Amino acid sequence: MIDAPADNVTDGQTESLTGADGASGPEVARLVDLVRDVMRGARVGSQDDWASLSLSRAQFRILVILHGQGPLPVGSLATAFAVTLPSITTTVDKLVRAGLAERKHDDRDRRKVIVALTPAGSQLIERLQQGRKTRLTAAIERLSPDERAALGVSLVALNRALDDTIS
Repeated sequence: MIDAPADNVTDGQTESLTGADGASGPEVARLVDLVRDVMRGARVGSQDDWASLSLSRAQFRILVILHGQGPLPVGSLATAFAVTLPSITTTVDKLVRAGLAERKHDDRDRRKVIVALTPAGSQLIERLQQGRKTRLTAAIERLSPDERAALGVSLVALNRALDDTIS
């Protein structure tokens, strides 16, 4: 996906970024663009996979959310997607008919409907994530030992900086 680092910034959204040390906007923007390119490159195959399954982007995102967070109330999904309950219900209905999700009633409040992945839904997401992991592994294996070491140091630093933005 990435042949060489870009010398100039073409993404208008990142032109004015500045690093914590006062680094120039174009330098930070170039790095942001590179990270986005890597993330996009890692997703390429998985997007092709889910598209071949006749799932909408919203259906796919629901499956990913349920896989990561576990069963959720329908209302929580509607809030997460900023849509109405009838809208999310229609989307969930399609996943239920496809055998990828199921509805359950909350044991404490029978009025509350919980959406959970079925084993088939969980297996689908795991298969797609494994494809992404395989692509990343193959790409990292192509790097020289020095490049892998530099990548490791940089990713640890980036992850730490991301954690700092949350707290």
